[in-house]
Amino acid sequence: MQPGDLNELIEFQRVSNTTNAGGGTVESWAAVGAKSWAKVMAISGREMVRAGQVGSNTIYEIGLYQRTDIDESDRIVRANGDVLRIRSAPTHTSAAFMTITAEKVTP
Repeated sequence: MQPGDLNELIEFQRVSNTTNAGGGTVESWAAVGAKSWAKVMAISGREMVRAGQVGSNTIYEIGLYQRTDIDESDRIVRANGDVLRIRSAPTHTSAAFMTITAEKVTP
């Protein structure tokens, strides 16, 4: 991967749960660190029927500069607004780049 391949600005987000005034739990997402330039490529996709509704599942491979502040519990928000669930984030190495596998599930 070359730096010029990184053509999309993405944001990593982490969930946090807070208690509202009624005692219920509210889930919210907040940015993790700075946005990153990445190369986002769809590598597979399929359609399925769940609960009588047609949906799709697309797997993405995301290349970016090495980061140490993200893990599988985080999510990625693309520049176009798509939200991707991280399926695998590699262990941190001394390599300049890393590759993350993520999926978009559309109900």
